[in-house]
Amino acid sequence: MNGIKGWKKLKGVAWLGLVLAVALLGWNIIAGGGAMASPGEGSRMLTVTGQGSVSVENSIALIRLGVVIQGETAQSVQQQVAERSERLVNRLKELQVGALQTTGISLYPQYDYRDGQPRLTGVQGQNSLQFEVPVARAGQVLDEAVAAGATQVESVSFRADDATLLEARSRALTQAVKDAQRQAQDVLGALNLSIRSVERIQIQSDGYMIPPPIPFARADYARLETASTPVEGGQQTVRAQVTLELRY
Repeated sequence: MNGIKGWKKLKGVAWLGLVLAVALLGWNIIAGGGAMASPGEGSRMLTVTGQGSVSVENSIALIRLGVVIQGETAQSVQQQVAERSERLVNRLKELQVGALQTTGISLYPQYDYRDGQPRLTGVQGQNSLQFEVPVARAGQVLDEAVAAGATQVESVSFRADDATLLEARSRALTQAVKDAQRQAQDVLGALNLSIRSVERIQIQSDGYMIPPPIPFARADYARLETASTPVEGGQQTVRAQVTLELRY
């Protein structure tokens, strides 16, 4: 009798273990199905790129000019270039231009190649300078520079001041973000979906579109000596691009 009772007890324990095992397996299957669903929901990402641009007035002129002298000997040419350059630099300092610096010094022979034979005809020397000045004073400074000894105005380019560029960059970035958000809302709204969160923000590029320098031919300095030079700075564009990765 004791053997029969023990067998029944053992059999009951076995059945209980089997029931628990089946229940645990079912729980694992259910739990496993939920975990598989999470990556599917996590992969619901939308990437959009927005653009922004702001135009600003140029207030600073970058001027490049030089003293160019031709003569018979290197010594005489160099002396004339030095004298004119000294007068020019002193005058520019009196006019309180900014970021004044020398950008090039050269002295080289000139040849005539007629009849296939090089013949020395003289020497040319040059001293080049560049500086910054407010656009409103650029014409006056150009005229004064020519009067002080500049014989060549190489180029004039324009830019906005740093504070204006910084403020414009901030506005362009704000525009780019709003543009990206608007695109996302249009797309998801058409699908009856909504933005849950912003997962990543990337500023892909931003920069200043500066107008190219305006070149001056050598003949222009003669005109500058007889007329006041009007200078218009124009505008430049600050652009920004922002990419958003959104969970929906």
